[in-house]
Amino acid sequence: MDIHLYLMCYRTEALVASQLEAEEFGSYMAVGTRKKTFGNVVFFEIDPTFRSTEMHLEQVEAKCKPHPDGTPRRSKYMSLYRVMERVPLSAYGKLHLTTRDGRVLSLDGRDFDEDFSSEGPFMYAELCPLTSRVVSHLNPKAFTQRITDPATTVHVPRIFFADTQVELDKDGRLASYLPYANPSHIEDCLREVEELPNKLGKTVDRNPPLQAFYRTIATGFYLGDSTGIRFYPYPDVATLDAEHHTWWRSASMG
Repeated sequence: MDIHLYLMCYRTEALVASQLEAEEFGSYMAVGTRKKTFGNVVFFEIDPTFRSTEMHLEQVEAKCKPHPDGTPRRSKYMSLYRVMERVPLSAYGKLHLTTRDGRVLSLDGRDFDEDFSSEGPFMYAELCPLTSRVVSHLNPKAFTQRITDPATTVHVPRIFFADTQVELDKDGRLASYLPYANPSHIEDCLREVEELPNKLGKTVDRNPPLQAFYRTIATGFYLGDSTGIRFYPYPDVATLDAEHHTWWRSASMG
């Protein structure tokens, strides 16, 4: 059986070896174990040839063996601490988004070095290693570069986050279809950033509840640091409904 490497990255991080294919692994982690903390499961597929003694991957073949009865090893945790920053960007493969009932949508990533035509403010859901919701004038590229800049007082080595939807009506109110908790507070934060051009960002919530999270994604997911950015584009609603209907129906329910 082949051994796969998966990097869990939804408000926590862990490098896991498994003999399950990505769709089976996502389903198992979402509904086949009581160890999960959150319903949704988000994980990267890592190049299976990647090795690191720091994360004990020289032992992966010995540790990730089938059970005595021949069933595949579903999960073998190899590392739990500061994993995301220690895996080179070149080793990151597909991003898999799993719903609460175990449906999996897989996104392809690409190197990203583009400028944004749209203007802010933007709203980001930081997923790993930070877990805040923030609003910012900075577009995803600039946001990544700033928050991972070692010269910045408050920074992290690498950041994984989602660009989430912000649509306001003519009165400055969030669109009613957006499933955010406490929308009036988000509106206040957006106004503050807009009224203070020198304020690059503001924390909306340090550890927000992410109800119906997949319904809030705008352009997609970003993984980056001072050396580069990986971008995982998110399909539009029409594509999700037409080509991934079962997953989208599940995602829309929470």
